[in-house]
Amino acid sequence: MINTNMKYWSWMGAFSLSMLFWAELLWIITH
Repeated sequence: MINTNMKYWSWMGAFSLSMLFWAELLWIITH
């Protein structure tokens, strides 16, 4: 259970970081 929970949170963290990265990159390109 702990292993599954850690995988879930690490995946969420990686996903949110990548989304922030792409949002920042698009902002720089479009502005």
